[in-house]
Amino acid sequence: MEIGNKVYLNNIDQIDEKSHIKVRVLKIWNFVRNNKVCSIEMIIMDEEGTQYQARVFNQNFSRFRHLLKEDESYIVIKPNMAAVTNGFSYTGHKQTLTLDWKSILKKCDDFSGPVNGFMFVDFNSIIEQTCPKDTFFDVIGHIVSFRPLETSNPVPSKHYIKVTLSNLDSVHLKVTIFGSQAYQISEYLKNNPTVNFVVIVMQFLKLNIWNGLGEAKSHFEVTKLFINSDIYEINEFKNKLKCHDNFGITEKSITTLQSYSSSYTDDFKGNFPLKTICEITEPIKEMKFLLVASIVNIRQNLPWYIIPINVQDCTGTIGLTLFDREARRLLNISAYELKKIHDAAGDSDALFPMQLNVLKNRKFGFVVDITEYNVNNYNNIYTVLRVTEDMSIVCELESKIELMSIQSVSLNQVALESDDVVQPVQKDVISQTDESFTPSTVDKSTATSPCKISGDLKRNLQEIYDVDSGYDLSSTKAKRKSTAEETPLLIPKIEK
Repeated sequence: MEIGNKVYLNNIDQIDEKSHIKVRVLKIWNFVRNNKVCSIEMIIMDEEGTQYQARVFNQNFSRFRHLLKEDESYIVIKPNMAAVTNGFSYTGHKQTLTLDWKSILKKCDDFSGPVNGFMFVDFNSIIEQTCPKDTFFDVIGHIVSFRPLETSNPVPSKHYIKVTLSNLDSVHLKVTIFGSQAYQISEYLKNNPTVNFVVIVMQFLKLNIWNGLGEAKSHFEVTKLFINSDIYEINEFKNKLKCHDNFGITEKSITTLQSYSSSYTDDFKGNFPLKTICEITEPIKEMKFLLVASIVNIRQNLPWYIIPINVQDCTGTIGLTLFDREARRLLNISAYELKKIHDAAGDSDALFPMQLNVLKNRKFGFVVDITEYNVNNYNNIYTVLRVTEDMSIVCELESKIELMSIQSVSLNQVALESDDVVQPVQKDVISQTDESFTPSTVDKSTATSPCKISGDLKRNLQEIYDVDSGYDLSSTKAKRKSTAEETPLLIPKIEK
C-alpha cells in the first residue's frame, strides 16, 4: 500500500488522505465511566519528540484494541481530529488525534525518534510554580525521605505515598503518588532495604500547590513510574550522583518519616472531648473537640479557598468550614484546580461546583476548633482541623456517643427535689437541611442554646418522668412568677 508523504504532529493540519504519521505510544489507559470503558486513551510521540493525545472510541475497539500496546511504534494513515473538552490538555494541544472507521494502523519497525520522550523540568520551577500549569511534566531524582503508605480512604485509587526527591543540586521536591503506583514504590522500598539510593523517573505529573509552595503529584492512570530502571536517563543520573561526594552514597540515605495516617488519626483517639452539636452551638470558650456528623449542605457565596458546610447529627445542625488542605483529603483536588474546571464550564462564581455534591449525605468524624475569634465575636461557624471517613473511627465515636446518652439518662433517674426547675430550651434556628438553605448571616448564627433531643432520648425520659403542668397546685410552696414560656416540671415516677 502506498502510504504517501510523512507528516509530523506539529503540522498535523497538513495531513491528507495519502500522507502518514509515525508515532510511538508512550502511555495507554482506558477511560471508564459508570463501570464501562468509553475510550482507549493514549499519549503518543512522533520522531521529532512532539507529544500529542490520541483516542479510540468504543465503537472502534474491535479494529484497534488488539494492535495498540504501550512502548510500541506505529504508522498511522488517515487519522481524524477531535477537540479537547475536559478542560485539561495532557500535552498542551487543543486537539486529540483519533482513530475512526477509515483510519489505518500498521506496526512501524524503523521509528527514529526518542525512546521515552522525557521532558524534565527543574525542581525550582515546580516549587516556584513557573513550570507548565496546564500540561504534564516529568521529574527525575533520588528519594531522600518518604512517609509510609496512607490507606485510610476507602477508595484504593486514593491511597497514596509521599516521597521527597533530591536533584543533583540538592534541591528537594515533594511528590505525592496515588493508587497502584503508590503500592509499587512502597513495595520496592520495603523489599530493598539495603539499597543505598533509589532513583526514580516520574513521567506525566501535575503541579500541586500546598501552603503556597509548588509540589508534584501523579494523575490517575496517566502517570508513568520508573524505579531504578535500566534506562539511559536513570543510569546517567546515578553516574553523576556518584561524582558528588556530599551525597554520602556509601551509606543508606533514605529517611522514613512518621506516617501521616498515624499522626492524623491519633487526634481521633481520645486527645479531645467528644461532643454533640447541641453542646457546642454556643461558642462559650476556646476548645478543640470531636464531632460525628453528616454533611447535609454546601453553603454558597464564600471564597474558593474554603468550603463552608452544614453538618447534622441527631441533636442539631451547625455550620463548619473546611479549608483547602482538608477538603483535598476528601475530593483529591485542590480549590485552584476545581475553580479552573468551574470557569472552563462557564458556571457562575456565586455557586459552588457540582463536584462538591459528592460530600453530601456522607458521615465523617471531625476535629473542630472553637477559636478566640469565635468566642469574642459570638461566631459559631467553626473550623475543621481534621476530617476522616474511616469507618472504624466513625463507628467507635458513635458508640461512645450512644454510651454517653445512656449514662445521661441513668443520671436523670435521680429524683428531683421540689425546688429543682428544668430550664426552658430554645428552639434550634438552624434546622433546615434543604439544598437552598442559607443562614441569615454568613458567619454568625443567632442561636443561643439550640439543643435538640433525639426521639429515642425523649422516649427514655418519658418512661422515667411524669409531666406536671401545674406549678400553682402546691399548698405548701409560694407560687412561681409566670415566665414568657411555661416549662412543665418533671415528676419522677414511683414504682408501685
